[in-house]
Amino acid sequence: MKVLAFSGSLRTGSWNEQLLAIAVKGLVARGVEVDAWNFKAANVPVYDPDTSDANPAPGVVDFKARVRAATGLLVACPEYNYSYPGALKNLFDAASRPPKENPFRGKVSAQLGATNGPGGTLQAQVMLRHVLSGLGCHTLPGAFTVSRFTEAVDAQGLKDETQRKNLDGFLDRFVEELKLRSR
Repeated sequence: MKVLAFSGSLRTGSWNEQLLAIAVKGLVARGVEVDAWNFKAANVPVYDPDTSDANPAPGVVDFKARVRAATGLLVACPEYNYSYPGALKNLFDAASRPPKENPFRGKVSAQLGATNGPGGTLQAQVMLRHVLSGLGCHTLPGAFTVSRFTEAVDAQGLKDETQRKNLDGFLDRFVEELKLRSR
């Protein structure tokens, strides 16, 4: 089993990247191979069908290859104005073209989200699930989200035992679904 893990946030040191790192440790501890992809470093340009389809950017080509090589996707997603970031939608649009070469089809996807506000990125998660499903992913029900992130974590990870248990349960469900789809 191999999981492609990435954050939809482009902000250096983002809460979502920090949450993703905590979850990645949990997956590795469960024996899952993780390919951590850096969205910001990929420098993905705005998708333009007039030019992008015939000559995809190197970051998009690399991302598509990593999606193809993975059994599943672990996506950490912030919430901007009750939705997920436009850059993340742009990435999905560019990587899913042409439709016959859509690398997402059949992949298991799991979602994380972190915010310093009270909403836990729940609105973004609903919209992201809709897009991942439309791309052909088997979306894991629910999402693991953390509100008031800077209060919820320290250098060791999640401070609250209930949150740690909830993340463990979420990762266990993800691994079980990956096993089912890997057979």
